[in-house]
Amino acid sequence: VKADKENKAQYGTMLSIRAGLVMGAGYRLAQGVTVAVRYSCVRHQGFIDTQAASSRANPENPVIHYQNQQYRLFKQLSLAYAFVFTGKCISEKFQKIMADLQDGQTKELPEMHATSAGLKALCTFEGAAGLEECRKCCGGHGVLLASGVSQMALDYTTYCTAEGDRIILELQSARYLMKMTEEARKGIEIFGMASYLNQISKSGKDDVDSLLHCHAGTADEFQSLEVLSHLFKNRALVWCIETAARLDELGKAGQSFDEAWNLCSVDLVKCSRVHCYHVILQNFVAAIDDIEDKDVKAVLTRLCVLFGLINIDEDLGSFNLNRNQKSQIRNAIRRLLEKIRIDCVPLVDAFEFPDNVLNSALGRYDGKVYESLYAAAKGK
Repeated sequence: VKADKENKAQYGTMLSIRAGLVMGAGYRLAQGVTVAVRYSCVRHQGFIDTQAASSRANPENPVIHYQNQQYRLFKQLSLAYAFVFTGKCISEKFQKIMADLQDGQTKELPEMHATSAGLKALCTFEGAAGLEECRKCCGGHGVLLASGVSQMALDYTTYCTAEGDRIILELQSARYLMKMTEEARKGIEIFGMASYLNQISKSGKDDVDSLLHCHAGTADEFQSLEVLSHLFKNRALVWCIETAARLDELGKAGQSFDEAWNLCSVDLVKCSRVHCYHVILQNFVAAIDDIEDKDVKAVLTRLCVLFGLINIDEDLGSFNLNRNQKSQIRNAIRRLLEKIRIDCVPLVDAFEFPDNVLNSALGRYDGKVYESLYAAAKGK
């Protein structure tokens, strides 16, 4: 009994750390985005009218005016919010599971273990990549120690391998998904975050093309959370179906389980990632549903939609979309960038990071970037 309690305590500690790392990825990325967004609003570069007579006195655009800067930063902003909301949800689930463990209930433990492994791997990797992108978005000043974001990006890279290597954790997550896929095929009902697997045909004849299709045909229609949820869910479903089928085929061809697993490992990692993106989107949507303020809800809905559309646009090979639909997705993204531009400063201010936490001359709340850089150069 004592050994059993110790094992549960150790297991609980591991899950707790993973849940914390998911939320931590969101908050750390949010710090980098805060610095980069504030600096991009202060920094001016590029004449407003390039056809006018050349003069050093001609007005210039703030860097945040440029669409490329908006795309790079607002993508990271949407990820930061998505990771924070997901981290909170996972932490709440962890607390419930730990309470169940005290009563001897372990039913939800395998799913929590698998999903937290995949989320930890995905969120820390994207968090590290996002912080580096934020540093790059600050241009030459981004490399300065006084920028704050350069040290953030450097320090955070270690989290990609803390509590386990990314690929190893994703393969752990995929092992659970393959097991659930097999059970769903046998008619066993799947509960929790992988319940989408209940759509699997018991006959083994799944129409994957129709699963990856959607009815949306305009930019407005693609800004529906329902449409995005449908696409994210079915992408995860199809990747699991096809990867499980390939594993089965290799086994029938005489490969050992380990050989077959290795030959499918790239696809297995993809299964984990698309599953986790499905989980992240669902948590983002759930957080928005809980918001009562209509204006705040509208702003965060746009950010959530941007997260979903960019994710789809970067993985179009996983969907059965025609040329017009792909074009409308990009149109929707461009429209959202313009709208989120209006709210980007309040969105980063909402994290309420004080200046002494950001420790950045570029990300000061009062916008006094150049005064702060000058003071830093003087050693003050």
